[in-house]
Amino acid sequence: MEIRRSLVVNTTPLETRIALLENGQVCEIFVERTSSVSQVGDVYKGRVAKLLPGMQSAFIAMGDSKDGFLYLDEPEAHRLTAEELDHEDYVDTAVFELASLTVTLPPVNEGEVILVQVVKDPIASKGPRLSRHISFPGRFLVFMPGIDHVGISRKITDHVERERLKELIRANSEPGEGFIVRTAAIGERDDDLISDITFLREIWKEVRARSERRPVPSIIWQDFRLLQKVLRDLFREEVSSFWVDTEESYQQVIAFVQALHPEWLERVKRFTSDIPIFEAFGIERELELACHPKYFLRNGGSIVINQTEALVSVDVNTGKFVGNKDLEETVFKTNMEAIPEIVRQLRLRNLGGIIVIDFIDMTVAEHRVNVMERLHEELTRDRNHARASAISDFGLVEMTRKRTGPSLESQFTVPCPHCEGCGHRLSPETIVLKVYREIARLGENLRGASIRITLHPNLRAAIGNDARDGLMQLAKFLGAHVLWVERTDYREESIGFEVTHPKKAAAANE
Repeated sequence: MEIRRSLVVNTTPLETRIALLENGQVCEIFVERTSSVSQVGDVYKGRVAKLLPGMQSAFIAMGDSKDGFLYLDEPEAHRLTAEELDHEDYVDTAVFELASLTVTLPPVNEGEVILVQVVKDPIASKGPRLSRHISFPGRFLVFMPGIDHVGISRKITDHVERERLKELIRANSEPGEGFIVRTAAIGERDDDLISDITFLREIWKEVRARSERRPVPSIIWQDFRLLQKVLRDLFREEVSSFWVDTEESYQQVIAFVQALHPEWLERVKRFTSDIPIFEAFGIERELELACHPKYFLRNGGSIVINQTEALVSVDVNTGKFVGNKDLEETVFKTNMEAIPEIVRQLRLRNLGGIIVIDFIDMTVAEHRVNVMERLHEELTRDRNHARASAISDFGLVEMTRKRTGPSLESQFTVPCPHCEGCGHRLSPETIVLKVYREIARLGENLRGASIRITLHPNLRAAIGNDARDGLMQLAKFLGAHVLWVERTDYREESIGFEVTHPKKAAAANE
């Protein structure tokens, strides 16, 4: 089936959001907020603040509140596997690794001034992840100064085109310049590719000039902001429309397209409706649903997605779908319908790492083969590299997906202060039974005492008669009096327990 892609831009003074739609459905979302602009791709002139020889790493003072973390040998930055060559996401192009090529980096000393580039944004208490391998992504190429190498994206499969591109780049590159040709270069004119080389070379020239005159520590180069990155990396031949909701952003897009692809100008459209653009395209609702674990399928089935520290689990359920033939056919249809939605949700929620999909068990071997074929087919739409293993006897599929920054959940939500992120809270009966056990523990010490139980009115109303009566009977048996106090400022899952002995309190006052 042909895929129709569109880009939709929503801009405010505080935030820029850009959605990638495929056949009308939002598949990816990119967000940049003025309060937390990504540092990925930015180049800093830093100082080695502390060496950690046991970890072959160092902390680099960058002028920000948090020092950056740098692996000194950077083994992962020396090799470009076939999987990495396939990855062309705009948020992860700051470092490109080279196939069958080892780059020897000089050792560093404490206090030394070095040039570093941010490859991962700071998370919680951790500072940004840094690299000494500086690289600059262009529209068609990635420029890597200091490395004599020309690589071609493995997605460019035509042998003649690969040779054309390689020879062109080699003929126009200088000693000490490395390039990786991106998939977007397929069929592009020689002049456009050479212009990209010149543009990237000028950026590096400017970075070197700034690094010589600016103090330590300081930022030397700031990568493009979100709208420019998306124009550079995602606005391609297959994108049929580019919708923008503000005049300023519209003019920026027009200027970019006019300079590089004037024949695409008619694809850029100014959205002028009174309805907010994300609501008009159904994006706002999809973002709200993507913040919840359960997502319902059209046939009545559902998928449940949960993130843990180690992996992401995806559970497929038939739900309300009962089919019209037999159980095996119902299960097979549910699994097949779930696959495109699973892949779309992984992309939309930006989930990566290890992912385990629990398909509903199928007994027919052909159905299992068809499910895996459909999964592999859907994964080809994902710009992030993903691999899936064969389906197991228990209906499980293990897969990996390239991480490219924070998930949608971590960007849009914070842990609930009441349940502290667990998603559950104690039931009213459990809370009362905790109080019951505390009364039983105090035993005879409660004789003549007054027990003050403070709780929210909703919790008081939710406590069952059996639990409440049992607690009251125990207190009476021990010779204590129970006073229930309702307070609306109490959390519904909290309960106050206070014991006073009138005689003891009077004696203490005397």
